[in-house]
Amino acid sequence: MRLFIGIDLPVEIKHALVNFQSELRALGVNGSFKSQDNFHITLEFLGELGKDKIPVLNETISKVASNYKSFDLNISGVGAFPSFKRPHTLWTAVQGCLTELNSLRNELHRELQTKGFKLDERQFKPHITLASRPSLGTIDFSMVYTKKLGKFMVAEVVLFESRPVSGKRVYVSLFKAGLITAPH
Repeated sequence: MRLFIGIDLPVEIKHALVNFQSELRALGVNGSFKSQDNFHITLEFLGELGKDKIPVLNETISKVASNYKSFDLNISGVGAFPSFKRPHTLWTAVQGCLTELNSLRNELHRELQTKGFKLDERQFKPHITLASRPSLGTIDFSMVYTKKLGKFMVAEVVLFESRPVSGKRVYVSLFKAGLITAPH
């Protein structure tokens, strides 16, 4: 099973991202655009693991999630990894309560390491992938660099499985752990 831990996005944010993809296409961006169902923020990519690891993953996610209150994130703008000159991924930025997001991710990372999981050691850079292998040419992104796409409250952490279905990757939620919700 190919697994990762992440944050799912509300439907209205996914719709805003689809509209933003259309705007980028209109600017001349080509590439493999992500489907609405696959928009998410990855906290930790776990890779290929056996089903036997799911109980310890669920327990770890629950333990870490129970230490955090829900928090707001903003989605805006456009960027490219590793750069606009040599892009392999076109993304939109995640902003807002980044202290909470980074703290949640770092605690998750440490807990998983203590349980023996082999994890990526690159610096965490929260983003939402819009397209892979984009062709950007000489497109002027100045109109969309800081375009605001929406705000939402992070209320849970999700264990996803990435499955190949009809030649495409489909992300299936296997487990969700809620953050502490503030009383209204």
